[in-house]
Amino acid sequence: MATTSFMEKLKSLPAKLYILLIVCTLGGSVLGIDTALVSGAQLFFITRFHLDTSLHGLTIAATMLGALVGAILSTVLNKYVGRKGAMFFGGIDALAAGLIEAFSNIWGVLLLGRLILGICFGIMTSTIPIYLAECAPTDVRGIFTTVYQLAYAFGYFIGLIVDVIFVHVEHGWRFMLGSVIVPASLVTCGLFFAEESPRWLLARRRENAAWNALRKMRSSEELATQDFDMMRQFLEKERQTTKEQPGFFRTLYEKPSVRRPVMLGIALQIAQQFCGVNAVMFYFDYVLQLAGMTASRSIDVSVALGFATVLFTFPTFWLIDRFGRRIVLLSTMPFLSVMLWVCGFSFFGGTKIREALNIVGTLLFRFFYGPGLGPVPWVIVAEIYPWYVRSQCLTLNSFACYMLNFVVSFSWPTMLKSMHAQGAYSFFAGFTLLSTCFIYLFVPETKGVEMEAIQELFQYPLYTIAKKNVSETKAYMSKVSWFRRWVGGNGGEQERTFEKDRKKPVQDDYKESVGIDEQERVATCGASSSKF
Repeated sequence: MATTSFMEKLKSLPAKLYILLIVCTLGGSVLGIDTALVSGAQLFFITRFHLDTSLHGLTIAATMLGALVGAILSTVLNKYVGRKGAMFFGGIDALAAGLIEAFSNIWGVLLLGRLILGICFGIMTSTIPIYLAECAPTDVRGIFTTVYQLAYAFGYFIGLIVDVIFVHVEHGWRFMLGSVIVPASLVTCGLFFAEESPRWLLARRRENAAWNALRKMRSSEELATQDFDMMRQFLEKERQTTKEQPGFFRTLYEKPSVRRPVMLGIALQIAQQFCGVNAVMFYFDYVLQLAGMTASRSIDVSVALGFATVLFTFPTFWLIDRFGRRIVLLSTMPFLSVMLWVCGFSFFGGTKIREALNIVGTLLFRFFYGPGLGPVPWVIVAEIYPWYVRSQCLTLNSFACYMLNFVVSFSWPTMLKSMHAQGAYSFFAGFTLLSTCFIYLFVPETKGVEMEAIQELFQYPLYTIAKKNVSETKAYMSKVSWFRRWVGGNGGEQERTFEKDRKKPVQDDYKESVGIDEQERVATCGASSSKF
């Protein structure tokens, strides 16, 4: 019955919302398409331009440097020209970059095209989630953001198909890199039929334009009126709060309750990037060629990886709200390490062994990454930041993501040469295990917890989260029969304690873990604001 009701809601959506969804999905797919296109094209342009490992890595990773500029530029564009204007600028940027890449005759021009394309990535990834969230009705907002998360995987699969089409064509690598202009053109044209964000229009005090846009994106005028009034009230409250709040960096310096989730968010980005996912994705064809496979065959195999990438993203939508963010991460990350070791140690064998284990290891890597370390860190960071600095914190996270992405993508060819495949893969496998330990200790479970309660957790030092996570593990293990016998049979008391504690509010649990009441906590935090 719930499924029928949900489908009825989707069918009742106005055409303008479907147009918006398609345009944003195409915009989000540009990054995935380029990842696949450059993965195939690199097999040819490294010999065309006689690139060594450093220049090879710089060419692949240049888009990440451009994305840093794009992420900063998107703040200005979103403020002054709106969501549509920012995406339109990103689409034109991608069109220009695709043409530069396709017609480049020297390496410097190719590098310039990659840098310019990266600006589009930074703009799109910073704008599209906000655009969708501000336009979608509350009851279908989840499916809107879910489709956007699929855009990268969908784009990656389409890009690999393009690689297969042009792999046997003379100068095919030019067509591969130039193909990015297709989704960019569709986005640029589609924006003429999409509505601007009503919230942005209200923020610019253009109430009539905001009302007209919102009315076209709601199924009834009554619903449009209700949402319009809520937006106006929230914006008024936001304006008052903004006047009273100090600047972002001053807030970050003065308030440990803001500084702690920011530290945690950046740590999650480090864990995500240093599991080696971008090395695996960007250089999959290249590694298969090192394993002894021909260029055309490696691209054919990559299509299977692209299809699997799309499929392995779907379990996220069921797992993350059923088992929780932290459990999904902890249950998938150790397998990422194992698969990385499988890929690395395969190079001790012959050609057939290297090819087979690399393909199997990479596919299983994507299987565990798809529902785990890929989307979950972004879900967590969207939940743990206070609302009054959420936009700035997410921009900081995006900046850190692209910077770390550049480091990994740039250094991977050099790592393969200097550390060999066994050492290079082992580096990321070991780092992922360390990240698993960090997440086990310091990442709280946010599933089913109100936003205010989540932010309350960070009023306390991070070690209290670690203490709570360890105590919950002990309480859970006390319910397991073999563990109860191993520790001496006192698990029953621990189990009763756990059942008693589990029913308490989250805030009370953390207060008890540091042994202070609310008044003492406020006094302590005020006296030692620099304590992490």
